[in-house]
Amino acid sequence: MSQTSIGERLRQAREAIPASLAEASRATRVRVDFLEAMERDSFTFISGRVYVVGMLRSYARWLRLDEAEIAREYDRIYGAAEAPALAESLATRNERSMPVQRPRKPQWAMAMAAAIAIIVVLLLFSLLGGGGNVAAPPPVPSSPSPSPTLSPTPTPTVVGGFNGVQLVVSVTGTSSWMRVVAGNTTPQLVAFQGTMQQGVTKTFSAVDLLKLQVANLGAVRVSLNGKDLGALGPAGQAGSYIVTKGDAGLTPDPSTTVPPPGQRSGPVVSPLRSPPPRPAPSSSPSPSPTPS
Repeated sequence: MSQTSIGERLRQAREAIPASLAEASRATRVRVDFLEAMERDSFTFISGRVYVVGMLRSYARWLRLDEAEIAREYDRIYGAAEAPALAESLATRNERSMPVQRPRKPQWAMAMAAAIAIIVVLLLFSLLGGGGNVAAPPPVPSSPSPSPTLSPTPTPTVVGGFNGVQLVVSVTGTSSWMRVVAGNTTPQLVAFQGTMQQGVTKTFSAVDLLKLQVANLGAVRVSLNGKDLGALGPAGQAGSYIVTKGDAGLTPDPSTTVPPPGQRSGPVVSPLRSPPPRPAPSSSPSPSPTPS
């Protein structure tokens, strides 16, 4: 069991993105003071355990934490909701005092009885009026047919518990500067920016897309949704890539800016641009100098 409190885990996950409380409030639709209270392990900002757990789950889901584990930790520390004994005793007393109600007759039976009564009245009217013709009885309404029961549509099963884009980046060479943007949002949500040393591995995930900038392609190894893609390119070169949900590989992203000049370790890879053509040599001989 982790010794870190719920609020500390929430705060550490938000700062690792990094994101401010205002950005988290806009994304989760939870007030800033409520988010700040949860990060301070203060859950008395609103009455009702259902509301507190709901906001806690929403915040943990946005931070890509296990919301079910956070809810269980909250119940373990602050106690699960229990029905008060007074309410139970009152409910038992009300059940004893309430009179037993007889089941109501279905609507089709009432309609049938009304139709039979109308037929009897018409027959009596025809006989007492002296007429030899007996009016034809009105059609008896048919009982309503039960509506078909619709079976629920099965939801698709997500392998690994995550349905989106997941990128595992490992530095196998010396080091490399990189920048990762998670999601197609405005403003952009920068999941990481800085230099990763050799032996460091980080996992990035998003619902729709990820953008990756690397200053030393040969020092970085990438795995996309569990599939090992290997090194992105030769050592000393830089590149920018984008990957969306459902892609099997990284796509070069020429629209993304390259790493800062002070943090680049080589030329930038731009596979979508061809080098400028060299000028053709002139066929006419150069004029010889005139002797003086």
